[in-house]
Amino acid sequence: MDTTLRDRRLLPSFLGPARNRQRGFTLVELMVVVVIIALLAVVALPRFARTRDKAYRSQMQTALRTLVTTQESYFDDNLAYANNINNLNYNVTPMVTLQIVQTAGNGWSAKATHQMTTSECMVYIGPVAPVPSIPDNGEGIISCS
Repeated sequence: MDTTLRDRRLLPSFLGPARNRQRGFTLVELMVVVVIIALLAVVALPRFARTRDKAYRSQMQTALRTLVTTQESYFDDNLAYANNINNLNYNVTPMVTLQIVQTAGNGWSAKATHQMTTSECMVYIGPVAPVPSIPDNGEGIISCS
């Protein structure tokens, strides 16, 4: 190999010749990668939390829709709405708690809570008061806080 070519390949004197320098990443390069990954995580975590809460809310809404159907079936058989979930032939949704809040003549109201979130959903049918802690969107419409 030509000596002039070899001289050109030499690095500054404090690093030594290129052939003696080990290959790899420097600490600064690794720290930059760690910072970039941390920034991506900071951006992604709130979005993940919102998506998870939407899934919990969807579970509660589904449980309430099923309860509406079950209550109407019970009313057809008994000419009254059930005032207790245990009186209904209802399949429980995991981690969702349903509570019939009020039953009066031709109406009822219920709320759903999920073990993994503080949100609540409610629905009411007929001439009963909606659940006070949840915004009212109208009779038969499931509302969540």
